[in-house]
Amino acid sequence: MSLSFASPWFLIGLLSVAVPIYLHLYHRKTPIRKEFPSLRLIRLSVEFVARRRRMKNLLLLFLRLLLVIFLIMALARPFIGQSASAGASSSTPAAFVVLLDNSMSMGASHQGISLFNTARSRALEILDQMQSGDKATVGLLNDPGQLLFPQLTWDRDALKKSLANARLSMAGTSIYSSLLPALKLLVPLQTYRRAIYVVTDMTETSWKPLIEKYKLSEVDKGIDLIMVPVGGAAPENMAVTGLEIAAPVVMSGRKVPLRVKIANYANRVRNARLVISINGERKIEKEFELAPDSEKQSEIELNFSKVGMNSLSASVQADSLAFDNERFLAVRVFEPCRLLAIKPESAPGQIENREDLFLKFALNPLNRSKENNFTVESRSAAEAANLDPQRYAAVFVINQRSLPPELIKRLSSYLLEGGNLLWFLGDKVDPDWYNRHLIDDRGGEYLLPARIFKRVGNAVSKSVAYQMTDLDFGHPAFALFSRDGNGDPGRASVFEFFQVRPNPAALLLSRMSHGLPGIVEEKRGQGRSMLVTFNADTSWSDWPLKPTWLPFLHQALISMVTARDLNPGSVRPGMPVAATLNRTQAKKITMRLPDQKEVSVSTSENGSGLLHFTSRETDQPGYYQLLADDKLITAFAVNPPPEESRLDRINLREIPRFIPLKTEVGKGHGVREKVSVLRDGYDLGRMALWLLILVMLAECWFANRKSSNRVEA
Repeated sequence: MSLSFASPWFLIGLLSVAVPIYLHLYHRKTPIRKEFPSLRLIRLSVEFVARRRRMKNLLLLFLRLLLVIFLIMALARPFIGQSASAGASSSTPAAFVVLLDNSMSMGASHQGISLFNTARSRALEILDQMQSGDKATVGLLNDPGQLLFPQLTWDRDALKKSLANARLSMAGTSIYSSLLPALKLLVPLQTYRRAIYVVTDMTETSWKPLIEKYKLSEVDKGIDLIMVPVGGAAPENMAVTGLEIAAPVVMSGRKVPLRVKIANYANRVRNARLVISINGERKIEKEFELAPDSEKQSEIELNFSKVGMNSLSASVQADSLAFDNERFLAVRVFEPCRLLAIKPESAPGQIENREDLFLKFALNPLNRSKENNFTVESRSAAEAANLDPQRYAAVFVINQRSLPPELIKRLSSYLLEGGNLLWFLGDKVDPDWYNRHLIDDRGGEYLLPARIFKRVGNAVSKSVAYQMTDLDFGHPAFALFSRDGNGDPGRASVFEFFQVRPNPAALLLSRMSHGLPGIVEEKRGQGRSMLVTFNADTSWSDWPLKPTWLPFLHQALISMVTARDLNPGSVRPGMPVAATLNRTQAKKITMRLPDQKEVSVSTSENGSGLLHFTSRETDQPGYYQLLADDKLITAFAVNPPPEESRLDRINLREIPRFIPLKTEVGKGHGVREKVSVLRDGYDLGRMALWLLILVMLAECWFANRKSSNRVEA
């Protein structure tokens, strides 16, 4: 509690309380002697009258002291309140910040009234309290939080306009990212009455992380942190909180499992009707019963017939918070992947070269042309020179002595435009030819991710065996092996390999047991080039005989095939998205928003002819399409954070330093008064004036009251 005075100089008048004290204690009447026949009666009468007069005088003294005190207090106008601002003079200007919560949870309704609209009206009424000399700014709490004005301003109309134009966001809540800049603005202003108003729905998911991570109790005590809660108890809410394809790659005509999570944030059992749609067409409808305050995951099999990007959505019936009742997913559907293996030429009169045998068997064990994700075609380098690499998802180059110039040129264009190359070295490889024709002579269109040097080890004697170490488990090709029970590629023995030096931009996916690179990958243009420093068969290693060989190849190919997508399903509202395109693909790049509006995206070109673009136009949840000259390139989905669907309120007592300013939903007439009281404190001057009048009446009545002269014998 703090105390301040509107007119503190009047407190000097408290010295006047000495006047009635002096008059009552020192300015007494001199008694007059009178003669009476009976001294006993006179003595009794004098003692009685004196005793009553003494009591009356003391009471009058007390009342007159109260008159002086209440008069001075009425003139000084004291204010008392629990905020630090109430302890300052009422003439001191104020500096404050109003933070409005516009996260997705504010889109809920309470008693038929939108919480966000209510909160915005509260914030506007707080700004109405700005007086001459005050300055303020406003901010939003959606992730990432921001101050709409980076500096404090005296322009109240501009502040109110910015809040009036604020819109509800589908993003999460980020209190700290707005609270910290607000504190930095107010801390230096020691001569102002400082305050931060946070207008929010008080959800636990937004406040708990702030309380646990930051010590609010250590915030400058001179800054008032004021909470303006809106909404009552948490409304019942049902939401789709998860949607994913439980398969690394989706092929047309193949069934894939779809995992859907539905949450029931209510204290009663509720029934949910789930609708699965593909490209806007309803495919599956399913009924669920959800227990109170629970989440249920369901797995449904789907079949995609359209090759390319597909829009997938899962929805439940509408409720008090409609924005989380539907979730979206962008799914790229592939045709069964065609792979090209360029194997060494067979010498005349000798049996056919079979260095691609283990590769083909791992990718298509039963050599099926249907119902298999991968189909492998084996060709010699001369035959491959007449093929179009664009027809294949990936090209394996296995132990080649040299490649025709036309094939090199096609592979270079194929790689830069999004193709994938996997190189396996062997006894036929000439390092000088590889470095000169695949790196040096190609300029910016080089093919290899590393420069090749001499051979290490001896695959003939097999006297020394090397193992792969330092596997990059963050790469999709090896991520599977980071979990126990999925095998260890390091148990394979490599008897001979090439020493290589990775390019500066390349990734080292594994080393050999003595530290030299084992597998190297580099992103080139829109494609990827991976170099394995030993052969694809058992001539230099026994890895093709190990159970980890097959999953490595599958995961490496899947990561390459799906690398061009923009993290479908992982983008949150407001997050930037980026992509790299070949300059020859398009002259105009646009992005189609979920509301079918198309916006242009800015691009920048690097030295190798690639276009890079970044866009923040991701505020709407839904399905986004990236177009190049009106042709669909890729797509992604934007979904609100699932934690925003939990609307449980936090207890105000759990938040240190914040002073609650409670208001009723739908009744905003008391906000101005409550803010004024919190800022200035309670005005005790009016109370002192009323008490002054009451004491004055009591003093007049008591002073003029006739005393009883009757004396009992």
